[in-house]
Amino acid sequence: MKKAFTLVELLVVISIISILTIVTVSQFQTARKKANDVQRKGDLSSLGKALQMYYTDYGYFPEANNGKIHLPSSTIEWGTEFVDNGYVYMKVMPIEKKSGWNYCYKVSADQKKFALFANLENTSDKDCSASPYSCNGGSYCFTIVSPNSQPGESL
Repeated sequence: MKKAFTLVELLVVISIISILTIVTVSQFQTARKKANDVQRKGDLSSLGKALQMYYTDYGYFPEANNGKIHLPSSTIEWGTEFVDNGYVYMKVMPIEKKSGWNYCYKVSADQKKFALFANLENTSDKDCSASPYSCNGGSYCFTIVSPNSQPGESL
């Protein structure tokens, strides 16, 4: 008698391996999205601290211009240095790596409150609001605000 695998046994093994591969890849994609979101939250938190240092120095937050930080001398682009009068508040401003996505900065009229906005890839994240925030014409699900404001507060 010949000892070999039958075609049905081979198909069953291939099917099981395919299912395991699909599950593993989907779990990897979910983990990648969550890691990207943790990075976004950390970036905005760091920028919020830099803005608070600016506030400590000047008594107000910088103006906003098209969702970016605007200083008297220039508008700070995402991904560049946040520096004013030779003082570095942040060596490299965060930049959104996902194509078509942006961060957004908003400040109150009296420049005493700010909000930073981002979108999260994992929309089931507990910090991703079901009712989106608006900034510079864009819609965002995650925000970090100055300590004296409330999330979602109109600026």
